[in-house]
Amino acid sequence: MKKILLILIVLITVFFAFFFYKKNSSEENINIGFISGLTGKYSSLGNGVSSGFKLAFEEIEYKINGKKVNIITKDDGQDEKKALNAINDLIKKDIKIVVGNTTSSMTKISIKALENRKDILLISATASSEEFSKKDDNFIRTQVSNSVEKFLKLSKYLLENKKDKMVIYYDSKNSSYSKGVIKYVKSSYEKNSEGEVVSIVDINVGFEAILKDIKEKNPNVVFIIANSLDTAKLSQFLRLKHIDSTFVSAGWAKEYKLIQEGGKAVEGMLFITAYDDNNAKDKDYLTFKSKYKKLYGYEPSVFATQAYETGKILIQALQNTTNPMKIKEYILTKKVFNGLQGHIIFDKYGDVSRDYFITTIKNSEYERIN
Repeated sequence: MKKILLILIVLITVFFAFFFYKKNSSEENINIGFISGLTGKYSSLGNGVSSGFKLAFEEIEYKINGKKVNIITKDDGQDEKKALNAINDLIKKDIKIVVGNTTSSMTKISIKALENRKDILLISATASSEEFSKKDDNFIRTQVSNSVEKFLKLSKYLLENKKDKMVIYYDSKNSSYSKGVIKYVKSSYEKNSEGEVVSIVDINVGFEAILKDIKEKNPNVVFIIANSLDTAKLSQFLRLKHIDSTFVSAGWAKEYKLIQEGGKAVEGMLFITAYDDNNAKDKDYLTFKSKYKKLYGYEPSVFATQAYETGKILIQALQNTTNPMKIKEYILTKKVFNGLQGHIIFDKYGDVSRDYFITTIKNSEYERIN
């Protein structure tokens, strides 16, 4: 009997020792939540962001000041219910630093879920809706907010080249993003009554309905606001139907997948962007590009690049503090960070500014227009 009792005491002692070791060990870790659209037709964007973000931590072997970094990944599937479940699950797990989401519509859900959780910091590398701008909250981002200034250069270029009649086709499933782009493209394009937007149609009405609309309106500019796959498919369909208008795309579609899927149909397509994919001057960018391609087997998108920069900025902050609100304070106080192509400058609300320029697709490559 005494022997059995002794064995039980030893087992209980070992159990509690292991439990407290795991608890203390877990408390020493740095846990970061990550939410992205990793499945479905929007997954190209989400997986690119995931790859770029995690590469930054690969470089430091997931360790900061001797602490292990754990990234807890969730898939929102570009679905409101899944997005809400993802952020709520991270809240339940007591994760205080969350990176996400990749689209503005899904980011909006996470921001709303965290309205009364000022102890949790949300950081997005790609959400650009102006709905999030100029707010003193627990959200910051490394993507420039949509604004009329962002699209003025593009509109001016189109009008100077006699492209003065535009139709816009957008994806309503990312309405927080699409509505902002429409608003500011229209405002900049119709400034001084030089250009005219003659039609705005949801891409989900179907390609035949879009073709009918183009034939009725006869535009010389077709502006597409959709993910890379849908932009590629619509472009191919319209070119096969002999539509020769200038194609313009929102930054959402600017991935290599667009070129791979769109082929000749997307040659000459225009974008306004902050990244030169063929930049040969910035050593940090070239190093990143080489590492990324070696690790994943393909070129990084603009979104992967921004996500990597976001990871590097977060690492710098975590080297100083792991307190979520102190992280925000550190980033906004430092204000200026070195990006892979120029500086990333935060304002007092956690919004950023970057330099933008026009890019086209030429010979299956993104090429800057000077």
